[in-house]
Amino acid sequence: MDLLTDCVAVFFIAHFLWSYYWNCYRKGYKLDFWHFGLVFNVFTIHVMLPFTRIDFNALVIGPYLWKRTAPFINEAYLISAFGYAGILIGGNLWRLRLGLGLRRGFDRVIEWPLQGALNVLRAPRLLIVHCVISLMLLGTTLAIYFAHDGFGFNLRGLLLVMPALRPLAQFSAFYAIIAGGYAFARYTIYRERSMLLLTVPIALAFCFYAERSNIFGLFLTGAVVTAIRMRRRIRLLYIAAGFVGVLFLVMLLDAIRRPNFSLSGMLQGFGFNVFFGNSFSDTRDFATILSFWHGQFLWGKTYLAALISFVPRVLSPFRDKWALGVVTATMAGFLPTEHPGLRIGISGEAFLNFGLPGVLALSLFLGSVLRLIDMRVKQSLAELPRSGMRVYAYFFLGYLVGAAQNSSGGSVVYTVLAFLAVSWAMIKVSRLLKLPLA
Repeated sequence: MDLLTDCVAVFFIAHFLWSYYWNCYRKGYKLDFWHFGLVFNVFTIHVMLPFTRIDFNALVIGPYLWKRTAPFINEAYLISAFGYAGILIGGNLWRLRLGLGLRRGFDRVIEWPLQGALNVLRAPRLLIVHCVISLMLLGTTLAIYFAHDGFGFNLRGLLLVMPALRPLAQFSAFYAIIAGGYAFARYTIYRERSMLLLTVPIALAFCFYAERSNIFGLFLTGAVVTAIRMRRRIRLLYIAAGFVGVLFLVMLLDAIRRPNFSLSGMLQGFGFNVFFGNSFSDTRDFATILSFWHGQFLWGKTYLAALISFVPRVLSPFRDKWALGVVTATMAGFLPTEHPGLRIGISGEAFLNFGLPGVLALSLFLGSVLRLIDMRVKQSLAELPRSGMRVYAYFFLGYLVGAAQNSSGGSVVYTVLAFLAVSWAMIKVSRLLKLPLA
């Protein structure tokens, strides 16, 4: 079985490199949205496979859990690889001409959020208001955190024992990611210092959250779109350096959360933490869950819990039991008040709910949307090569794709809707009062 999984992993890694060379590099890009969307999964699923089998993992999750987990590594990998293959297939569905109007239907569905994002990007004063709202929300959240636990860098730890604060913390964080990310996007295009001055305090506030994905998401849109727009002018060395920089930031924020933080110790254990730590251990964590799973499907309960994510857990016994973080933590023997849950990859949740058919359905959807965004981005650059506004707007759909991968991000959908609703209301009021937003 090890030989089979190794061959599958080598095949998908080779396929990714071949696809990148012929479909990205040879077509004039050093980076595109499609391969950017794939590279994280290639790393966490395929590149990490040999490291998930090594006994060093016992030093991270403990000898007992490792003894249970190790026999399920190959099964967890093959399920994840099946999901990755589904993404590739979904991305190629747009090549088919079925005559069913699917592409026109998709275009109509995405036009509304796309136009909403463009309205914000093209109105700097509107964006300033969004950033001010974000800072107020973040300030309120951190004030509650400091009042309860004192000054610190681990708001995430408080949310485990104070779930009533979680809806505000999650909403304020993602609202700030959208607003601050678009402010940084305008800075990359127009070099507006006011936009950079709005982005920096949001990034500083996220340092207290101890959530790596927040700071990463804040600058992600600007960095990736800049690399795509530069095409061949950007060096691969810079992209590789950016990837290593992200790894370093991930490890640094993980170390800051610990009470005995040591920068020298973090640097010494950098490689160990990357390949055996908890940041990229999706396959290992999925194998841990499979070792406790009794074969009974959840039949969508975690997705339903995400659908009602606007209801605080303290008011919803259903969410308190069936939220994905709670399910994975309790299955592995942890208390939900002490552990946020395990990362089980893009295929883990779909498999636990609906088996392989669920994995296939989700992966086909993800692949088709990622490819559609990639095609629209390249079309926009071909039509208006000097303008990045429409390209940035397409990344708005990327937020929704990310939420679909894991129901723990279900609140993202409501935050996106709230962001668009606030934007629409402010535009209407400004037109009524004849106040310029540009």
